[in-house]
Amino acid sequence: MTEALYAYAVAPTGSLPDRLDIDGILPGAMVLALDEAGLTALASTVPREAFEAGPGCRMEDADWLADRAAAHHGVVAALPGTVLPLAFGAVFSGEAPLRDWLRQCAPRLSSALAAVSGCTEWAVTLEEDAVRHGIWLREADPALARLASQADRASPGTAFLLARRLDKALAASRQARLQDTAQSLGRLLLAEARHLAPSRPRNGAVAGWSALLGQAAQHRLRTALEAEALALSGTGLSLNLSGPWPPYAFAREAMSDA
Repeated sequence: MTEALYAYAVAPTGSLPDRLDIDGILPGAMVLALDEAGLTALASTVPREAFEAGPGCRMEDADWLADRAAAHHGVVAALPGTVLPLAFGAVFSGEAPLRDWLRQCAPRLSSALAAVSGCTEWAVTLEEDAVRHGIWLREADPALARLASQADRASPGTAFLLARRLDKALAASRQARLQDTAQSLGRLLLAEARHLAPSRPRNGAVAGWSALLGQAAQHRLRTALEAEALALSGTGLSLNLSGPWPPYAFAREAMSDA
């Protein structure tokens, strides 16, 4: 079996306890601290074959992968103080390549660590119930309400044409409101976040952001978003705020070409 080092995160040297009693990516894998160039990499010794293409690769096993991803997050979340989490699957062939990477990327990593100091990451998503949103718009928009009323009273042929007009107008109104709401939320987040990045919408979300927030900004933003969520209640749009998280999205962007 060929051994490799699986890396979880980077921290400033001297910022972590001497002993880390944390379960690693695999059962029995100890979390080790390697100091280099003023930085500390947290890593575990793992069988290289499990993470690389080949007969022993486990990266196509969905259950194994989910367990390992959860273990990766468990390590990162358990680390005290300021850390820069690495993406899941960061495997180095040995200690020397990991130390080389730390030395080569030291200026960028140190700058990124300074940026995340005292901050946590929060995920904000704008979600839409398209049916409920459409119903609300038909009631709230006088032009749509008038068009809907005309279609209801018209003869079958005319009603068909009016219904098509209503569908087009409703689709345009939906998109316009989604865009306006997303832009308004983006401005609100930008005013509070130390760093803001769009996230890929999923699970019904139509827009999303990852915001790096200091302690005071977290309180202000929660208050502002609660007011926004209340204003959107019953309109078919809703907000979801989750966190605090380690700064995964910020770290991914900061090290995109490292």
